[in-house]
Amino acid sequence: MESEENISNKNKEEYKLELKGISKVFPGVKALNRVSFNIYPREVHALIGENGAGKSTMIKIISGIYQPDEGEIFLNGEQIKINSPIDSIAKGIKVVYQELNLVPELSVAENIFLGGYPIKRVGIIKWGQMCKKAKDILTLLGLDIDPKTKVGKLKIAEQQIIEIARSLSHGSEVLIMDEPTSSLSADETYKLFKIIHNLRKTGVSVIYVSHKLEEVFRIADRITVLRDGKYIVTKNAKETTVKELIHYMVGYELEENLLKTNKKLGKPVLSVKNINSMDVKDISFDLHEGEILGIFGLLGSGKEKLGKLIFGIEPIISGEIFINGEKIKIKSPSIAKYNGLGLLTENRREEGIIPELSVKDNITLAYLKDFARGGWLLPNKERKTTKSFINRLNIKTSSIFTKIKNLSGGNQQKVIIARWMVEKQKILIIVEPTRGIDVGAKVEIHKLIIEMANSGMAIIVISSEVDEIKNISDRVLIIYKGQISKEISSREATSKKLLEAAMGSM
Repeated sequence: MESEENISNKNKEEYKLELKGISKVFPGVKALNRVSFNIYPREVHALIGENGAGKSTMIKIISGIYQPDEGEIFLNGEQIKINSPIDSIAKGIKVVYQELNLVPELSVAENIFLGGYPIKRVGIIKWGQMCKKAKDILTLLGLDIDPKTKVGKLKIAEQQIIEIARSLSHGSEVLIMDEPTSSLSADETYKLFKIIHNLRKTGVSVIYVSHKLEEVFRIADRITVLRDGKYIVTKNAKETTVKELIHYMVGYELEENLLKTNKKLGKPVLSVKNINSMDVKDISFDLHEGEILGIFGLLGSGKEKLGKLIFGIEPIISGEIFINGEKIKIKSPSIAKYNGLGLLTENRREEGIIPELSVKDNITLAYLKDFARGGWLLPNKERKTTKSFINRLNIKTSSIFTKIKNLSGGNQQKVIIARWMVEKQKILIIVEPTRGIDVGAKVEIHKLIIEMANSGMAIIVISSEVDEIKNISDRVLIIYKGQISKEISSREATSKKLLEAAMGSM
């Protein structure tokens, strides 16, 4: 982060990019209401707010996907109009989205210069020159790979660097990063931050959009908060706190007053004995009635596969699973579901929701037999059940018929939880329950998980977020290189102990 002296000196500089009084209206919704925002040259300016605050709309206006209904945009002090994404890139503005926009079957060099290959007069691509330029950019970003490598063979973190490299190949001076660390490990996040610091030294301004407030303080010079489509405040990062920012984001003091109790846990309802697969080795544990068992590990530790192994999505090479003392061979999700198990995967958009179906259909689809008689659906029963869960879980939707893709991430997650509550599953496995979810919804989902456990449900929470695991677990298992490295009670769980065990230091 830059020094306070450098930040104060910027007050004398011209803004690199400035938005004044930007508004955008969609049918029935004012997504942005006279929002202003600015960024200096060589600055990292974080943009934060809950889902629905207007961040995505603002990014799409800057990138030319949407046109503002009112307001002005200035680049280097000159008023401009951004007509399209191509126009935005031509003006030196590039967005690196959470969902990367690369062509897996093309090489690294081809992806970096996609849409702007260096060519000879006769239209032949200058392959040697392109690979050399690609290598130079990659070296600047600290990535040592062959430019001829297919992008599809790279890790997510490496693919993200290729997206950044593409922006540099276009001469971008303003880089917008949308939730850039959502799929990165702690080490990969550290490397990304080094790249951002290096980019700033070359003159690039970075708009950093994230739900992870601890990261915002590590990387940003200034922080702007949006709420309900309105500009709320801009603060120097050194002059504010997480608590203050959360207050600005939600509009009230947010206390995570969770409902954990010191109740005595019930009998074991799930026993995993010596499970082995391609990713995990000799995993054994018991899960008790009313318990929240936290499973913590870094990205790639093997913890991500446990839920799919237990639920029958991926095969177990050896080992046994017992439910209520009875040995069960779970060869498919349907067998798991029949035996009282439910699973929420970490990839909510691709493996959880059915985007084009309604809220109602997404809640009831796992148990349609409960809403049918003689082979015919009972729509009134479906509607009644859906409305009861919307009220019970405080799902924010305009209608039970609203397509789920139009809901925020937190509300989508509540819908999936409701799906497994229809039949009152006894065992629920939740992987990364609050990934990509804003702070207000995160607290609501944590409370919901604890309430379900207090009612007797046995829950496994698999997460890479230290605070999440500490706050809601009764007991924590730490996974390192596919094995359980340590078990820690909730009273003993500290960030230091969890991270040391996750890195194999204990």
